[in-house]
Amino acid sequence: MRLLSVIAAMSVALFVWVAPVPVEARGQDAPPARLPFPAGATQAYVDLARVASESVDGQAANQQVQELSEARISEIQARQTEAQANQTQLQQNAGVMSAEAQLNLQQQIERLGLEIQRMQQDAEAEIAQLQQTLQLEFQQKLIPAIDRVAQAKGLQFIFSAGDGGLIWANPALDISPDVVEELDRASGQ
Repeated sequence: MRLLSVIAAMSVALFVWVAPVPVEARGQDAPPARLPFPAGATQAYVDLARVASESVDGQAANQQVQELSEARISEIQARQTEAQANQTQLQQNAGVMSAEAQLNLQQQIERLGLEIQRMQQDAEAEIAQLQQTLQLEFQQKLIPAIDRVAQAKGLQFIFSAGDGGLIWANPALDISPDVVEELDRASGQ
């Protein structure tokens, strides 16, 4: 049951495509001081999107997805440029081209259009598959990290801040930085 909850939360939280804002961009000299975890607290919360965006493993996963996306976009744009060039050639040279040459160029434009559609569908499927694979790999590391943090702090419950159920909580109960730290330590960072 716990695994299903984490998987559901991660499908929402992971790969948000938002990198953490650098401290300088926030207009601060240093990150805000972290409040001490309350003594005797048995409940805490974690922001899984924050963990995914701040941890080394989460950033690496996001980078992999971004690189694949950029590569596929580049390939599709090259085909679109080719189709546009053919379309321009057809429009500009329609008066001097034979009917057969016009027909061949029009068929080539149509083939490129279909190829572009297929490439887009294939790219979406490939990116979704990579995201799913990386999410599972991340979850396999995340769950034990959360368990270790929970045991170290003597927690009975950990809530997910990003799933819409947590409206407000004491900021001192946020163990997201602890989970990031544990994930990074387990990854050797």
